[in-house]
Amino acid sequence: MNSKVVINRINDLEFYTAPNLTNIEFTKHFFSTRVGGISTGVYESLNLGLYTNDAGENVQYNLNKIFSSTKMNVDKITYLKQVHSDKIFRVNKDNYLEVRGQEGDALITSEKGIPIGVFTADCVPIILVDSYNKIAAVVHAGWKGTALNITGKVLKYMQQNMGTNFKNVVGAVGPSIGPCCFEVGPEVAKKFNFVYENENRLYVDLWKENIRQITDIGVPEEKITNCMLCTSCNSNIVFSYRKESGNTGRLGTFVEIL
Repeated sequence: MNSKVVINRINDLEFYTAPNLTNIEFTKHFFSTRVGGISTGVYESLNLGLYTNDAGENVQYNLNKIFSSTKMNVDKITYLKQVHSDKIFRVNKDNYLEVRGQEGDALITSEKGIPIGVFTADCVPIILVDSYNKIAAVVHAGWKGTALNITGKVLKYMQQNMGTNFKNVVGAVGPSIGPCCFEVGPEVAKKFNFVYENENRLYVDLWKENIRQITDIGVPEEKITNCMLCTSCNSNIVFSYRKESGNTGRLGTFVEIL
């Protein structure tokens, strides 16, 4: 595993990319920041959250801007109404409009030209790519989804239904709340393996929990990049639901097969 990610700046827009994914020639991807959009107030400035109370025209402008800057196909973007589940949708050219806005938390596609993505503001966004079979997946893993093994289930689906060999999978974990800040109660803590105590407070490492789901199933650890950027610690450049008391924008994590 490595923690090397690249900050990309195009005019006033900033977003992250993972070199291990960039090196896969048939994909494009990004992990957005909050920098470079037109939203104002608590949503300043690159809010991509379609289900927030931000002005819809601002969110659409922001989406158009980052998709144009990354040369990805904004017209066919596919996303879900996230509900902290382990529900997975497989997307193709015939169903992407039907899938868009359905309740669920992971998307998989082998279709060219259909960017799939999740929106986050502390939860863990994960991109998984089968570099041999040209399959991409994106996962929204909050603590509930993580406890349900959603990342492991996505990989299992790719293996059983799409022929994925785990040795060919490349993955990246985007900006999300770190073990430094994800304080939980004992009822939540008991669901996890990577739990730490500090001054009688319990903290869960959702990064390690999800990476363990990836490696336990057979993906080589050296093929995983962890951004290791805590949203709560860095709410000046990324949105944090906890740090901003729930009144904030959303980051976008998208991947597209070319």
